[in-house]
Amino acid sequence: MIHRWALALVAAIAVPAWAGPDISDAEAVSWLQRVSDASRKLPYEGIFVMQMGDRMKTVQVENHANGPSSSSRLVVLDGRQREIRCYRNKSVTLVWDAKGKRLERRLGSRHFPDLLPENTARLVENYSLRLGSLDRVAGQECRSLELVPKDQYRWGYLLCADQMTGLPLKAALVDGDGHPLVQYTFTSVHTGSSGKTDPEMPDMIPSDDLHPIDSGAIVVKVLPPGYTREVAIKRKLPNRNGEVEHWVFSDGLSYISMFVEPAPKNLVSMKGQSTRGMMNMLTRKIGPYQVTVLGDAPWPAVEAVAMNLSVH
Repeated sequence: MIHRWALALVAAIAVPAWAGPDISDAEAVSWLQRVSDASRKLPYEGIFVMQMGDRMKTVQVENHANGPSSSSRLVVLDGRQREIRCYRNKSVTLVWDAKGKRLERRLGSRHFPDLLPENTARLVENYSLRLGSLDRVAGQECRSLELVPKDQYRWGYLLCADQMTGLPLKAALVDGDGHPLVQYTFTSVHTGSSGKTDPEMPDMIPSDDLHPIDSGAIVVKVLPPGYTREVAIKRKLPNRNGEVEHWVFSDGLSYISMFVEPAPKNLVSMKGQSTRGMMNMLTRKIGPYQVTVLGDAPWPAVEAVAMNLSVH
């Protein structure tokens, strides 16, 4: 039953007819920082629905706000058993499969409703913010916000932030035509301490699994406007011999990954888009290397990275 009415709630997120004119950068930063702080610093728990195309997931989330030791826990309530635990600057995923429970390292700890960067000032360089009308989600009033990209290199966001706390109660990532790519909405949410203890940090994957690097086999000559390097590591990936370079670039909201590895003898360059349109990918040969660039960003951003590479 939850899926039927939750689907109606999520599908209701669309391009807002209420959107007003762009507000000043200073006012935009103030609004966005309030939303960002609420997502990270407030203790809260609730259940939200995530939808990508015709696929839906129901997720239980808890956020334990304890300063530097803040942590959150997400449990997928349907389909394959999956639990994500996020700690400041660390994140792991517990997965249950036919072989039992196993642990995976994740890069980054962002998740709904914690979608905005810790420092939102950089966002106004590449997005305009428009304020909308009041809405009601999970029984609570929220203010509608629209983050509008200033160019073709990033998707837009629609948010509805709780009037009292600033916590996002629903959000949607939208393409250039305003079509939703991924959507989230709380069906129930409670802020304030629940009395629950923080989830204990599970045994981590060995620290030598990820190796930070300053430079690699490939040089990115030019990044899309607003994007900077967030991560540069060597890591092992499933079904790969040896380590792979993994670079992550971001503008604070959109993320692009680049994987560098030795090229196979018969490499064929590929480009494509996920069936739901959110993810774009391009694989090409640069010197002796295979480079795969992919991200939850528009095609011009992924192409700009992939076509501005050279051998170090």
